[in-house]
Amino acid sequence: MNAKSQKLVGLVVLVAVLGLGWFMGLHAQTAPNKPSSSQVTTNWIGCAVVGQEDRLDPIAPGPHATTVPKVEIGLRSDGVVVWRNAPAR
Repeated sequence: MNAKSQKLVGLVVLVAVLGLGWFMGLHAQTAPNKPSSSQVTTNWIGCAVVGQEDRLDPIAPGPHATTVPKVEIGLRSDGVVVWRNAPAR
């Protein structure tokens, strides 16, 4: 083989390898997994907190943090904050 034929064969092999790599990369990608509702879990972390006036404290007037035991807040495994009515205890 002369040098011109070797360059042509090398170029064809290079294009074939790059094309195969592109084809494999294109078809080897996995589809993103969408979590089903059964995979989503919730960590119920506590009660809701609201500001309520405290009339017994003359030094620091204004709203103070007070829990609302009827409402629970939680954090789902996908990062969403949720709330629900607290179960009867």
